[in-house]
This record gives sequence, C-alpha cells and structure tokens, in this order.
Amino acid sequence: MQQSVQLPGNIYEAVRKRAKSQRKTADDLVVEWLSEKIDETKLAEADEAFDQEVAAFNILKPELLEQYLDQYVAIYQGKVVGNGDNRLLLVKEVYNQFGEVPCYIEKVTSEPLRRVHMPSIWKTK
Repeated sequence: MQQSVQLPGNIYEAVRKRAKSQRKTADDLVVEWLSEKIDETKLAEADEAFDQEVAAFNILKPELLEQYLDQYVAIYQGKVVGNGDNRLLLVKEVYNQFGEVPCYIEKVTSEPLRRVHMPSIWKTK
C-alpha cells in the first residue's frame, strides 16, 4: 500500500535538488533516507536493551555465583532464561525460544572480566 506525505515547500525543493544531483527521484531519496533512519533507531533500541541486560546480570551476580558458578547464563528481560557450558549452544537455544532478541550471555565467575562491547546486527530480507 502506497501512502503520501506532505512536505513543506522548502524541504521538498531541497530533496528534489539532491535527488536530481544523484539521478534519483525525490520519492526514492526520501524512502532511502527514512529506511536508514529506521534501521538506526532499531540499532539504538537494541543497544539500550543489551545495556539493560548487562545491568541485570550485574545486579543478579551474587545469586548467579551461588547457582551457576562457572556456567554461562543468558539474561533476557532481566531474568535468567538459560544456562549451560557452551556459549554458542546457549545463544542458539535462546534464539530458538525467543527469536533474535538482544540478550546478554556471560560466564558466571568471581574473577573480574575484561569487557569489550561489540554490537552486531543480523539483517534478513
């Protein structure tokens, strides 16, 4: 279903000029730009959700140490949703159960861990 959006004249004119310089239609340029912005919003939301799961892990850590020492745990929506000895199998288990959701999977240990945040996203068409 195709919909229309009304733009103020000065914005439409700027879009039209840029589209012409890129040999595109104004519609194509606007759709392209909006698609990129929507993807950025989803990525920001996923980053925020991931940060919340990390915070939940840290809050739960004293309990996790008692129950899951030296095991990997999966935190989703602030709760433990899985555990095991193999991180990759645990990722698959979580994704099979909940879909490709932002979750935090970490080994429960009393040792401090070196942290590097490397966000990733999978796109399917």
